[in-house]
Amino acid sequence: MTSKFSSTSVATTLQNAITTTGATSMVVSTGTGTALMGGVTLASGNVDVFTVAIDVDTINEEIVFITNQTSDTMTIVRGQAGSSAVTHSAGASVKHVLTSYDLTNFENGLTGSSTGTLSSLLLMGG
Repeated sequence: MTSKFSSTSVATTLQNAITTTGATSMVVSTGTGTALMGGVTLASGNVDVFTVAIDVDTINEEIVFITNQTSDTMTIVRGQAGSSAVTHSAGASVKHVLTSYDLTNFENGLTGSSTGTLSSLLLMGG
């Protein structure tokens, strides 16, 4: 999977509660799906992911990967980056985040390149 990122993503809230830990979709507030994605388009076949947190900075925070988006409805993979799938109330915050998983994937993409690892780039100011 390829992680996608946006510097213009706008936080939103859940339109509907996520009442089961096995849910595979979420709906954000009407008209905010495109702003949450911040211009990112995900390729078909679930090969791209866009990382968001639900219930940001609370005990119920959950990291999910968005693998598809149609307007305000997102297909999600639950409990990512060490978080657990939990229920969320309507109105819960939803925000694009950068996780250790994303950074590890980035570093793995550099491994084997002539520029070295993420750690060496950061130390060199690259």
